[in-house]
Amino acid sequence: MKHLNSFLKKTWEVIQHTKKGFLKGEPIVHSAAIAFFTIFSLPALLIVISFIGTLFFSGKTVRTEIVKEVEDLINANAAEQVKSVLENLSQLQLGFWEVLLGVVVVLQGASVVFFMIQKALNTVWQVKVKPDVKLWRVIKHRLIALVLVVGLGLLLTLSLMLDTVVSVFSQQLQALFEEHLSPAIRIMNTAFYLVVVLGFFTAVHKVLPDARVSWKDALAGGLISSILFLLGKELINTFLGSVKIVGIYAAAGSLVVVLLWVFYSSLVFVLGAEITKAYANMRGREIEPTSIAMKYEREKIDL
Repeated sequence: MKHLNSFLKKTWEVIQHTKKGFLKGEPIVHSAAIAFFTIFSLPALLIVISFIGTLFFSGKTVRTEIVKEVEDLINANAAEQVKSVLENLSQLQLGFWEVLLGVVVVLQGASVVFFMIQKALNTVWQVKVKPDVKLWRVIKHRLIALVLVVGLGLLLTLSLMLDTVVSVFSQQLQALFEEHLSPAIRIMNTAFYLVVVLGFFTAVHKVLPDARVSWKDALAGGLISSILFLLGKELINTFLGSVKIVGIYAAAGSLVVVLLWVFYSSLVFVLGAEITKAYANMRGREIEPTSIAMKYEREKIDL
């Protein structure tokens, strides 16, 4: 009973510190900005994914599987928006230069989103780059963090690709092997996906902010972020189903659904960082800025 009371007391302390920091950190502003920049990268991202997919499957199969993955991840309305974009793209003659332009736009959009997330996390940790730091040192730190996060992002993409392959060849697998093998492969793929999601969120909280965050503290925030991210799918689908966003916004409804999903995912990043900070403080571990950053005091801004 003593240990339980201690655990509950510490948990309540973390919740209170998280709430206080979350309200001060302007999470709505940061999440809205991330969603705004992400949505404009969507067509270019779909161009690149479609091009890579057609190297192994037919264009129709690739488009069908992309739509299916979006529907599984978000909901049918978001999938309809992506399907509409894919159909429009399929009518274009995409050559090397168009795909190259898509890659450039994706990289540019991803870098903007990357730095927006980094800025949001720095706000949580109350750190910012020193004004007298040389530009090359800032670029070096940014590139290291970017490479690590992109690497985990590729693992996450690999997980989705594995799921796509299993979906495409599910009938062949059942024909070639015993019937119980296909569900086993799906379970393994799902487990791999969950591990990658946890690793992705943990790494983001560890390497993205300009603060020295221990892996133990980052893991705590990554675990909570992963749970919120996975639960968010069901909660948002329930919310969107009851509110009927698509009906309210008519033709723009599907786009609004995608925006809401990205917005929620961004909030998860910020909330996870606040939990990481509160957990570290509760354990008596003061987070210090990196060599290129400095701490500052923030104040709540009333909108």
